[in-house]
Parts: sequence; structure tokens; C-alpha cells
Amino acid sequence: MATINLNGVDIEAAEGAPLVEVIKNQGTFISNLCYVDGLPPYAGCRTCIVEIEGARGFQLSCTSKVTDGMIVRTQAPELNSTRQAVLSLIMSYHSDRCLTCHRVVKCKPGDTCLRDDAVTHRCLTCSKNYRCELQTTCEQLEMAGYEPWDGDERTYYNLEQPAPDQGNPFLEFDPQMCIICTRCVRACDEIRHTGAITLAGRGPSTRIAFGADGAVDASNCDFCGSCIDVCPTATLMEHPNKWSATQTERWTATTCTQCSVGCSISLGAKKGRGVIVRPDETANPVSATQVCVRGRFHYDAVKPGVRLGQPLIKRNGGQDAANWDEAMEFTVARLAQVREEHGPEAIGFLGSPLATNEENYLLSKIARAIVGTNSVDTSTAAVTRAAAETLREAFGSEALPADGTRIATSKTVLVVADDLDSSHNVFGLRVKDTNVGGKARVVVVSALWGELNDFAEAWVQPKPGDEAAVVAALAAAAEGGDGAAGRALLSNKMQAAFDRAVAVLTETGEGFSAICALPHFGASAARAIVGALANVTIAVAGDEAPNALFVLPPEANGWGARDMGACADLFPGERPVSDASRDEMRRLWGAQVATGAGLTFEQMTNGSQVKALVVLNDNPLMLAPDRARVERLLSSVELLAVIDSLPTDTAGMAHAVLPDGGYWAKEGTTTSADRRIMRLQQAHDLRGEAKQGWRVLSELGKRLAERLGTGEIRITYPDVGDITDEIAQVVPLHAGATWRELDSGRQQKLNPDGRSGAGPKSANRVAVQASGASRNGGFTLATGRGLYTSYEGAAVHSPEADKLHREDSVKMHPNDAAALGLAAGDDVVLRNGAGEVRALVAVTAAVQPKMLYLPLYYDGGAVAALFDADAPVAPVEVSRA
Repeated sequence: MATINLNGVDIEAAEGAPLVEVIKNQGTFISNLCYVDGLPPYAGCRTCIVEIEGARGFQLSCTSKVTDGMIVRTQAPELNSTRQAVLSLIMSYHSDRCLTCHRVVKCKPGDTCLRDDAVTHRCLTCSKNYRCELQTTCEQLEMAGYEPWDGDERTYYNLEQPAPDQGNPFLEFDPQMCIICTRCVRACDEIRHTGAITLAGRGPSTRIAFGADGAVDASNCDFCGSCIDVCPTATLMEHPNKWSATQTERWTATTCTQCSVGCSISLGAKKGRGVIVRPDETANPVSATQVCVRGRFHYDAVKPGVRLGQPLIKRNGGQDAANWDEAMEFTVARLAQVREEHGPEAIGFLGSPLATNEENYLLSKIARAIVGTNSVDTSTAAVTRAAAETLREAFGSEALPADGTRIATSKTVLVVADDLDSSHNVFGLRVKDTNVGGKARVVVVSALWGELNDFAEAWVQPKPGDEAAVVAALAAAAEGGDGAAGRALLSNKMQAAFDRAVAVLTETGEGFSAICALPHFGASAARAIVGALANVTIAVAGDEAPNALFVLPPEANGWGARDMGACADLFPGERPVSDASRDEMRRLWGAQVATGAGLTFEQMTNGSQVKALVVLNDNPLMLAPDRARVERLLSSVELLAVIDSLPTDTAGMAHAVLPDGGYWAKEGTTTSADRRIMRLQQAHDLRGEAKQGWRVLSELGKRLAERLGTGEIRITYPDVGDITDEIAQVVPLHAGATWRELDSGRQQKLNPDGRSGAGPKSANRVAVQASGASRNGGFTLATGRGLYTSYEGAAVHSPEADKLHREDSVKMHPNDAAALGLAAGDDVVLRNGAGEVRALVAVTAAVQPKMLYLPLYYDGGAVAALFDADAPVAPVEVSRA
């Protein structure tokens, strides 16, 4: 640490820290219109000048580094006059009449500008009024009345200005507001590694441009919004909230649940609705200052009027509105009747990775301790169960201490994913960070092209369905074994990439990380991939293997759902369903707990005798493969009760619908992919009579206990924090994570207080069995999570679920399109024995010949109808519609 004197006050700062950041952190104003915290200085605006004793002339604080004994002054008459002169040059690129106006109070809406009849842009009519950094800088530097160029031709008002780009749903680009600070260029290039924004022209004609100087949405911009965060003027603005965000009434720190990264965000609300999102770097250090397009813009994917706001009961040939007492009594009476006539094993419960830990915990408690069944699962559980069982085989625990911040310091990263940038965007960003900044070597195994592949030293591209076999071969070769069988599945070009990948892995020393984004479909393939990656990680990282392997669930709270017992094979706390665990749960809950094995979702849908099903936030008609079997189950049960905030396809088949809040209206916790406990706080108002999901479950459990005569059991809670506190007592991984003491973003405690069942205990090689997919020369269809399509919008079949329309078509290789006589935008039908899906064609080399790719969320999960229950890919025929 160094001691410096700032404006007469001694302060401590890190030796070598950028002086401008130290000044700002002390609460002292310093103009820095081109500086971006954390990036190398650009030194373009020249307004951050300071006086440093002993230095010749004024110094730029952005390029100056802190040294011990430094004496710095930010205020002096000559300093301010120099800043004013520099700022006046910057404003020659901007509509500056309001910024230099002597009427410091500014105009009112009905006033006419009395200074200049050429004024067309005014601060008063600007969407960034009073949240504009340039405006604040002008006020702080007292630019009112400062007009050194008075009488000269106006460099802004006398020139024709380019029209704003408002042609996409997320980002508005108004180049006439730009002061050429280049912050956006550097944020896009150095923070996001996208390079969608550049400087075009030269000299006086220099300007900011997207892509090849075309429309924003025609470029490779992925609409993360980082450029918006750093823009000091109204040049770059969010389109949905350009005006509404000026009247934000409340900010709420919460967590994005669009994927399992668990980015921490701050959501601004107006009249109970979210209007703006900003990254919140105070919680999850993996996301820090970054979010993706889903986290920033999907808060309004579904309008309030679409959400469920009143309980519904199936009667009179449809679903009729009911009051809460009526709906609850209907549901409880039907459940009690089924239990009496068919036994508790005839009742199933589906939790969800889209629900909170508290909600999944209560559902498990109701099922096991009140109804008396262990048939608790989720429709997406097969894949995460397979991955978890494999991790347990390799490390003795499915909970690994791998910390996502490790990626930034890794020297070699192995990624197995369809498209990590799309499924888990910020994790993909961190891999790019370590490649660009730390020169890490990256190996990617993916059948589909993605942005991350451009950063890879070796991109191994298996044919769709062969991923597990190729990863297993890669693991065997990296361990010094025989990987010939899997290698033989690759093309000649890809065999060379395979050999390069093996060389990279065998040359790796310290600092290895492996990342697996689990597929949505194909539990057997997921088991093989995770097993192979565990073997590679053990071979390369040795004792560090549990810290180096990242397994990312497809949906937000996949690990949390398992931790809370929303899986047939585990009680809460990852306790196996056994007599010993049952005795422990009986002690913890003070009630009898169900005996016997429960049914998984696959077993429920495979000719089981389930007569009643309670579904919490799950949507199996959208998220589960082999849609026909799901429809058979849902249509055959005597009671289907759904707790959800949306009128999903699953809710549309329900006998009783109990409305709860959506993502942004929930309160509780969720568990990220790298096992951080993230806090959710209610940022949206609930619609109509909807209630928090945990309140719905608490009331349902209370009435069921009374009806069934279960006896004393704690199932009613005054506040969500009381459930969180109980979880901290029951689930070892949550030990100490009470509502009051929870530090959002902290990792779960492994092996707390010496308890068993939490944390890795060993590192053992896993036997992996994987073979290539069978093909008959036809097309192979793959699916996965897209970056731009909203789950909520897709779940209600909104035509605007993908507002950019980048993912509402099936990707086909140019050779295949030519052979079939198809062009981009043509309508085709994909069909096999299980069903058919209609979609438009997108012709792209991102897929291989004979490979098709249709995102999972397209048309509410329509693609799921074409997949078998355990198949990662589907054979299909293609014909013109």
C-alpha cells in the first residue's frame, strides 16, 4: 500500500493503482469521459487532468499510477479553465446549447429555446436527462456560459446528422449524440471480446459504427448491453426502457435465473414492474459487471396481462376462475381421494429447476412427510441425475468445490458444450477472458459452431450424437490409452484437430479447468461425457481435479433442486433414500417419512399407476423429450394440479391451477452451477390474486396435513426466511446460510462440521461406455438452449419469444439446402415416427452437412416431440412444407 495526499488529505491506496480510480473511489469528482474502469487508459478526452507535485505541467490521472508520497490536487483555477477548454472541443461533436446555457435551472417542457433557433436537441427532451455523464460533467465544470467558439460556424448544428438506428427491439443507436469517447468500442472488444463496434471514417468524419457500418441487428452484436453501461451520453440506450427507466422508483438486488450461471443483477422497477436491469458486481464474482441479453432484457418477455392472476378449476367444459379457498379445497379433496383409493404411491410430485430452493424443499416435505410418497422429481432430472451419479462415482460426492472465478486464472481450458456462449453466456465470456488476457490454451468439443470456437487452439467437431464417444476417446488418449475408436468417428480434418487437442491436454501443467454444459436430452450421453471429463481432469489436474471440473446444469437451479430433495433418489441434503437417512429425516422433520423407492419422471411416464400429479413451476410438455408419453401421463391422471405464473401447455391441461409469481417476483434462494447460494428478492409485484410459490405450498401442505391426519409437522411459515433457516439446519451444504446471515454469492460449504455427504472424498477413474450414433444417411437433428429466446415467452407461445428472430428457424448446411432446392426463409417440415415440426430454414455453415439444429425453446419446445426419451439427437426427414 502507498500513502498519497489528495487535496490536502492523506489516504492509502494500492501501489501502482490507476490514479483516476483512486480519486473516484474517494468520492472526489474527476472528469473521465473516455475512461473505463479496469481497462487500459485510452487518454482520449484529456479532461481527467490533475496537478501532481514535482511533475511538469498537468498530468492525466488515467495514465498516472499511484506512488508512495504522491501529492495530488484536483482543484485549481488553471486546472478548471483547461478542463473547460478541452471539454468545449469534445462538445463540438454534440448538441451543446443546453449544456452551456446560463439558465442553470434549465427549461420547462413548454419553453422554447431563446438562445438559438437552430437547436433541435435539448437536454429536457433527451431520454438520458439527469442520468447523462456528459451533462453531469458540464455542471461540475461550470460550463454554463462558457462559449469560446461563439460567432464561429456551429460544427454540430450546421451539419447534417445521421439518423438514429431504432430497428431492433433491444438497443437504440443515435450517432448524433456521440462524442467519440470510444468507450463502447473498447467495452465490446476488451470486455466482451465481440468486436461488433468499431471506429469508421477518419479525421472529422470519424464515427462509431456497428459491423460493416450497417444496422445494429445486422452485425454480430449479441445485445449484452455492456456498451450501454459505459456510454456517457444518449448514444446507446435500451430500447424497451428508454423513457420509462427515467422514472425508476425502486432498485432491487436479485439474481438472474435465465441459466445456471446465476448472474447477480439489480432490477429497477416502476409501478411494480421491472423497467431496467443493471449488473450487480457485489454478489456473484463470476458475473461481476456482466450479464447477457437474457438477463438484461427478458424481464418483460411476458406482459403482466398474460400471467396467471387467479386460481382456476376445470369445470363446465373448461378452466373457470375460482377463489383461493375453493381451489385449495378442490385440490386437497382430490389428492386425499386418490390417496385413499390408490395409496400414496399413486401420487407424484414434480419440482423444477425454475423454482427456488425454498419451494422445492417444501414440495419434497409435503410429498414425503405428509402425503407419504418419495415420487418427487423434475421433468429435466434424468440428465442432471446421470451427471450427479457419475460425479459421485468419481469423487464420492456430486457437490464439487469448483469456483467459477478459477477460469480467469486457468492456463488450459477444455470445453464440451453445444454452444457455451448461448447456453451459459457469462461462463463462455470467462473462457474468452483467460484466453485473451492470460493466453490460456482452449480446446472445444462441439458439433455446432459457436463464437467460443474462434478462441480455441483446437476445435474438435464430432458428428451430432457422437460427442460422448469422441470425448471418451479424447480422455483415453490424454491418459495415454487408446482413443482410436472415437477418433475414427471424425473426419480427416477433425482427426488432426483431435490430435492437437490431445497434445494440448498432455502438455498441460498447473491451471487446468474442464467445463461441461450438460445437454437437455440424452441422460446416457451426459453420463458418458461427465465420466470422460472426470477422467481427463483427474489425469491432468491430479488432486486439484474436484476444483477444476465444472458441470453446468441446463436450467437455473438444477443442483439446488437435487439438494432440496426434488429427485426421487434423494432426500433433502443429498441423503440417499435408505432406512438410515429416513430415520435422520424423521428426527429433523419431527414426522414420519415415506418408505420405499419413489418414481422418477421417466418411470411416471412409462406406464406407471400415477393417478394424481402436482407440478411446481415445471413444464414437462416443453422441457421433456418424447412429448407423446408426457401427454399420455397428463391426460390420464385423475388430478393434475399446477402451480405456475404462466398459462403454459402443462397448465392448460390441469384440473387445478394455483397462480404464483414469475422469476422477478420470487423470493428465496437458488443455487448456481458452481454452487453459490444466490438470493432472490421480489422486484415485481404479483399479478391479481397470485401468491408467492412458497406460500401456496405452505397452505396446501397445511390443508393436506389436516385432511390426512398426518399429525404435528411444521409446514406453515410466516416468512420465506424461516424456510431458508430450516434448510440451513437440514441440508449440510447450506449450513450457516440463514436468511439473516446469508451472503448472496457465497459458495456452499463442503464437509461442514465434519458431516458426511457433502464434498469430494476421493478421485477415481470412471468406466465410460460410449458409442457413436447410428445413421442411415438421413438428417440428424440436434437441439439446445439458445441465447435470444425467452423461456417465459416460449412457454406461452409468444411470437415475440425471440424478439430478434435469430432462433426461430432450423439451421441447415448450404450443401443440404442446395441439394433439396431450399433457400433461406423457405418453410419445411421435420418429421419422424414420433411427430413433426414445421419451421423456416436458416442456411448456415454453423452446422455440418446432414446436421440440423433447432433451438429447444422454438415454439414452446415443439422440437421435444421428435426426440426419444434418452436420445441426445433425433433422426428426421426434411420436406418442403
